[in-house]
Amino acid sequence: MRYVRLALLAAAAVTLLSGSALAQSTTSLGPPQGLKPFLLRASEPAIHVFPRTPSFSWAPVRGAYRYEFQLSKTAAFQDGSIFWASSGLRGPAVALPVTLPWMTGAPYAAYARVRAVTSRGVTAWSRPYGFNLEWTDVPKQVSTYPGMLQWTPVEGATSYQVWLPSINRKFESRTTAADEREIYAFRTAPLGPVVWRVRAVRRVDPARVALNHLPPVSYGPWSPRYTATNPTLAGGVVRPLASVSAAATSTSSVVRAHEMTPAFVFSGTADASGARHTLFRVYVFSDARCVNTVFTGAVVGGQSYVPRRAGTLALPTDPKALAAAATTTIAVGDEPKPTTVDGAPVKPTEALVPVAAGGATSSSSSSSSSTAAGAGSDATSAGTPLPTISGWPPIDLLESGWPNGRFYWTVVPVAPVPTFDDTGTISAYTYSDVELPQDACAAGRVLQFGKVSSPAVAGQGTPFASGLSPTGRLVASSGANSVFHGAPLVAWKPVPGAETYQVEWSRTRYPWRAIKRIDVTGGTAVSLPLKTGSWWYRVRGVDPAMPAGRQAMTWSAPLRLTVAKPKFRLIASSR
Repeated sequence: MRYVRLALLAAAAVTLLSGSALAQSTTSLGPPQGLKPFLLRASEPAIHVFPRTPSFSWAPVRGAYRYEFQLSKTAAFQDGSIFWASSGLRGPAVALPVTLPWMTGAPYAAYARVRAVTSRGVTAWSRPYGFNLEWTDVPKQVSTYPGMLQWTPVEGATSYQVWLPSINRKFESRTTAADEREIYAFRTAPLGPVVWRVRAVRRVDPARVALNHLPPVSYGPWSPRYTATNPTLAGGVVRPLASVSAAATSTSSVVRAHEMTPAFVFSGTADASGARHTLFRVYVFSDARCVNTVFTGAVVGGQSYVPRRAGTLALPTDPKALAAAATTTIAVGDEPKPTTVDGAPVKPTEALVPVAAGGATSSSSSSSSSTAAGAGSDATSAGTPLPTISGWPPIDLLESGWPNGRFYWTVVPVAPVPTFDDTGTISAYTYSDVELPQDACAAGRVLQFGKVSSPAVAGQGTPFASGLSPTGRLVASSGANSVFHGAPLVAWKPVPGAETYQVEWSRTRYPWRAIKRIDVTGGTAVSLPLKTGSWWYRVRGVDPAMPAGRQAMTWSAPLRLTVAKPKFRLIASSR
């Protein structure tokens, strides 16, 4: 009993001393130094403008056992201006678990600060570090096929908004291309040169920003006015010409893989009988005979098709409206119950219900979903689908299994079909494909392409990793096997099409046995809660526009990290 009383007295003494130390004025302890944001490694030079959400690092404070970090809309950090905070950071770096919108201020739109909790008390807050988030450039026009619009990508953009001023039409595209469906609908030539503008769109998680009073959608500036001069549609039987994406073009002579569903370009206006048409529909199949459909395009005018958000045309069904269609702009709306040539109903993929939950579920029972990165609290969620940000319909194709796995596509004309009343007068019109896609493919009017998502780039042999070294210094990875103490922060480059990410780790590279998986629903970095030892980790994107339950993209190449015991003395604390 005597030893127990002595132990209790000793513990009480430590508690009193620690409490007394923590009660010291925060101004008596110097603040953390060197606070700065970065994208991939903490060794990057300090800057104040970023195209996407950065992470933050600072010099370790001697005797610190945790850090408190805050983001605010003002440098004064009033309670109402703070939009994200963490009080449980165990190391000198933090990965923000939120996707921040583009925002600029005078001089800055957001400010960060950090302080340390030590055995001697709480330090003063660091000097606020101001920063802005904004686009790196406006989209620039790219030379492409007639009847299609194409532009350069903008880092940090999640999609693009296209504006056709002459008809006051705006629509959204996930890729860096758009068709001219409303310009050409019911026409063989546009009414004049097509003037267009485009701007980058950045969507963030609406649930998170609602709590933090940040806008769920932000925009870059409109591009200058671009002009596309398109010729009259070529004659001949309609046939596929090319599938086009930002990084590849597939034709009849060269088959390439695309990282997202490409734009489809075709030529000709006639069906097999020679009759000419002004409306067309693209189909994509998993087989060369064009029997098993995996994607159905919307009805378009012109000679290209690019999927959109909510962009199908409300084709006129009234005889008077159809007669005037060639001189008017067709409104956006549901296609009027179209059918295939054999009478089956047609539903364009871009008109399907947007995927509300990500569907990239964890396959391991040990998977988890991180709450606030670096806060030290994980919520187990085995098999739980990731939330999505933008709610796109499933317009992005699954992986094809490239290079042997291929998709096959063709295009068929679409025509209005009259409905007669009892007097034999046309009372309305419906719309039907003029040919079976199977017959078009059998006639040789079919092209191939591959689909393979870009793997996340988490480092090129050397991880994009930062954290506390075993000797107590802030370090960034510089070799193939980086050594850290505690939870290293790993980052990666954004993947086209991905809105969220998954990170998992294994003790061995092969065979890969995932110990745990973390869902990263904001930003492109996370702190890994690794135990002491050697580890391999990998990252993949999650594409919300792929079919539900199949939205996981390609894993990055595994990268190695080592977590070692500290070579510095840890100062005990009761807090």
